[in-house]
Amino acid sequence: MRKFLILLLPVMLVAACDGKLGYEQGRPGDPPPFKGEWRRYGTMPDFDVLVNVDAISRDDRYAKDKYVYVWMLQSFRTAQIDGVSKGKYRKKFTRQAIECKSGRMAATTAVLTDENNAEVARYDVPGYQWEFSTPTPNTYGADFMRQVCQIHADKEAAKKQ
Repeated sequence: MRKFLILLLPVMLVAACDGKLGYEQGRPGDPPPFKGEWRRYGTMPDFDVLVNVDAISRDDRYAKDKYVYVWMLQSFRTAQIDGVSKGKYRKKFTRQAIECKSGRMAATTAVLTDENNAEVARYDVPGYQWEFSTPTPNTYGADFMRQVCQIHADKEAAKKQ
């Protein structure tokens, strides 16, 4: 009986996680939000950076989720070549997971599209492989994270009123 329970435990654990691991189970993550309130965050020589304000949120499906998620868009002025797929793309949608308390951020998804939003390539990073980094103080990355966390805090405060 004990051997049976030991063998059954991993099966039950996997079954309990059904639907919670998303692309860790071979399914792609959420698609980028092509519509919504995209705000220009910055302009670089080769591309513009936009942030989808509507997409700044926690994942409500998981009560213990401590991350704030945001989609950002790099809109390139000329076609770029993806190093892996070798496809041409003009837009790079990146989903970031931000831990506001620690000031750390990790890219979780990258979706490359052409100018008409047709997908060229998609790269999902399973949660156990997220590589968090802390942006250098007083840099573009640190300011980006601070602003996203503030927008999320303002949204949460507005919900409570």
